Amino acid sequence: MLYYTPFGSLDHGARTSSRYTTAFALFEALWEAGITTCFVNVGSDHPSVLEAIVKGKRERAGAWPKFITCPSEVTAISMADGYARVSGRPQAVIVHVDVGTQALGQGVHNASIGRVPVFIFAGLCPYTESGELPGSRTEYMHWLQEAPDQKAIVRQYCRYTGEIRSGLNVKQTVGRALQFANSTPKGPVYVVAAREVLAQEIEPYSLEQEQWVPIGPAALPADAIESICTALVQAERPLVITGYSGRDRRTPELLVALADLIPGIRVHDTGGSDVCFPSSHPASEGFRLSYDDCTKDADVIFLLDCDVPWIPMRNPPHKSAKIYHVDSDPLNQQIPVSFFPAHGRWKADSFTALTQLVQHIKNDKSLTEALRDAKYAQRAVSRAEAHSARVADIVAQPRLDAETALDANNIGHILKESLPASTTFVIEAVTAAQTLHDQLQPSRPGSWINCGGTGIGWSNGAALGVRMALDDGAGEKEIGSLPDLVCQVVGDGSFMCAAPSTALWVAGRYEIPILTIVLNNGGWKAPRNSAMLVYPNGLSAAAADDEINISFRPTPNYAALAEAAAGPGTDDADAAKAAEGGWMKGVRAKTVGEFKAAIELAKSRVMQQRKGMLLEVLM
Repeated sequence: MLYYTPFGSLDHGARTSSRYTTAFALFEALWEAGITTCFVNVGSDHPSVLEAIVKGKRERAGAWPKFITCPSEVTAISMADGYARVSGRPQAVIVHVDVGTQALGQGVHNASIGRVPVFIFAGLCPYTESGELPGSRTEYMHWLQEAPDQKAIVRQYCRYTGEIRSGLNVKQTVGRALQFANSTPKGPVYVVAAREVLAQEIEPYSLEQEQWVPIGPAALPADAIESICTALVQAERPLVITGYSGRDRRTPELLVALADLIPGIRVHDTGGSDVCFPSSHPASEGFRLSYDDCTKDADVIFLLDCDVPWIPMRNPPHKSAKIYHVDSDPLNQQIPVSFFPAHGRWKADSFTALTQLVQHIKNDKSLTEALRDAKYAQRAVSRAEAHSARVADIVAQPRLDAETALDANNIGHILKESLPASTTFVIEAVTAAQTLHDQLQPSRPGSWINCGGTGIGWSNGAALGVRMALDDGAGEKEIGSLPDLVCQVVGDGSFMCAAPSTALWVAGRYEIPILTIVLNNGGWKAPRNSAMLVYPNGLSAAAADDEINISFRPTPNYAALAEAAAGPGTDDADAAKAAEGGWMKGVRAKTVGEFKAAIELAKSRVMQQRKGMLLEVLM
């Protein structure tokens, strides 16, 4: 007969030295699979997890993940997201039961829509309540946090959801989840386990990692290669529309090769989440969120890793245009309403597909002969002139007198002129993002990283993850030398939306040096823009910001918030840090002259001293 045992007296005995818990095996599996960092927010479902973390730190130094404490779950997943943007590899996020899973919030959407591999683990409430097994229920909340289907909270956003039901196959479950996370289209995966399972003792074992690889890259069939190449070469006004093909840092160079082979071709970026094509190239049409007139006159359109190529009611292509679509998910399987037409669709890896297309054009005698026609040389000249005119117009926009008020144009111009070419920009400026892209003219692969999803607040944690990945050397082979600076540019609405104080604290706690620029325009601007598109003459068009509830005035002092959130605290080490001026510096700027001075300070502080700085721009 089983009797109730007060939780204070539970004792399931000491472990044998040759065995370890499922929780320990879980972290060992992550390490063996190449995951080096866990962003954690622990709770009552994690006793065995905490034991495993400490045991690994003490016994496996140098062969154990590092653990980053994240007081907010959205910071944790955004940091893992940012790390993966640079490395291409998932990192782990540890949260607790249903409430921690829910607190991941928009971060799960961002990883899913942005095609970012992230491994998420959450505990489950214990399934025994009277001490029947190690890990049985011991506290009040263990009854309240038992959701009927915890995995359902995130299932529609994840590539895989699974449960570890026995320590005997914990590593297989982790391996399978990571296969999904790393197979295109990449994305988040979610694994759960109850306390009893995490406490289970098992014999140590390992997997043959070479047997747990993701799906390899898919290629285009021969007829697709011929059709696409022939159509692009024979077109009068060919257009490539891309969105996130630059996530693979090898791809922009191939897209340049394709553009060089077909003079007069244009390349338009509709996603802005990566540098897909260099802005400096004459074929570049820049970045717009799917609304640009270049789609209207194209006679052949090649869609490459692109979710929303145009807005059907605003800038659709001509009905006679031939359209070809190559994508890791050409049907947008997670988007129920997506009716963009195409005369051919292929699920293929963009780097592999572009390699095939470039090689075919180079080796096909009929195509190379056609490209010798004088009209292509003239098209190249016309395209270069159009690009030069576009750049000249952009350069003419900023007003740069010292007392001039700040806007997206002069901010972007100053950043481009003042910061080193090796800077990595993590951008979440929403209504200002397109103008900033115009002024920054990013061309180096990896130099511009945007969310790709729509859950605002992403950059608060993502910029820290990007910096960590670069410091760890992830992606170094792809982008050359290690960038000197990570610069987060974020609107005040986005900054406020996702636990900014937590991100600032994490930056200070782990000394992750980035420059954060908060564009303080007093609230949200995007909702008004959206309303104007539907009701251009409506009540909201003439209403004050406060009347339509988009105003943040009186605005917070974000510069002061940065210094308060990052420290100093109350212990002696923090007091000493404060005496030195603090690790985090907050600065405000309202004019061009003040902004330039602040940027010079940031270069010294962040790049040379490796300290944090938040620059609040009063707009």
